[in-house]
Amino acid sequence: MIEREKLLVELESLSEEKFRIFNEKIVHTSKYRVIGVRMPDLKAIAKEHRADYKEIFELPYDSFEEIIIKGVAVGFADAPLCEKEPYIIRYAEMIDNWAECDCFCSCIKVKKSEEDDLLRLAEGLMYRKEEFVSRVGTVLMFSKFSDEPTVRKALAIYDRLPSGEYYRDMAVAWGISVYCVRYPQLIVKYLEHSPISIAVKLAAAQKIRDSRRISDEVKRRVTDTVNLQR
Repeated sequence: MIEREKLLVELESLSEEKFRIFNEKIVHTSKYRVIGVRMPDLKAIAKEHRADYKEIFELPYDSFEEIIIKGVAVGFADAPLCEKEPYIIRYAEMIDNWAECDCFCSCIKVKKSEEDDLLRLAEGLMYRKEEFVSRVGTVLMFSKFSDEPTVRKALAIYDRLPSGEYYRDMAVAWGISVYCVRYPQLIVKYLEHSPISIAVKLAAAQKIRDSRRISDEVKRRVTDTVNLQR
């Protein structure tokens, strides 16, 4: 089991001052200090101790890096989803910036037999009123599932989510752009008829234009569809 004092010594030994200053700017919504350790090093530490993810999760913390380690350890832990689910929910409630959210979602691995349960969990988190908890559910949904029924379910949820909170809105826009890669016609029609805010539609259109996996024709149709609603 890792001791917090030893963990902090290791983190300080890996810190880079220029990177700390840079990272503070991009995770500016976090109320915790930034030590300045790069993500590959944080993931390596968390993977090394993922068997003790429950103990790591309960350690005191006061830094962005310690929070990342907790999430990665939970995500990569070789334990059934039913055992990790309470920790996934608690971690989602702990998050206060986009980097913690997106790193955490990318690290969550489940067995094929657990995918339905993960989908249920993601959907429940999407509906939560807290901005970053909802973002976790949104990112989990579009990053882990790409079948058409689930995509349609996600789009229907987007229509019911409140708008106006930047990081949830940007996750929705990101999700729309991801879905557009595989289902361009569906997304064009969705952007034409969805009641989501024009701000979210404009952000989604920009992300679609930035994608290298979407044709110029689809980008033009999306842009025209959204511009007509401005």
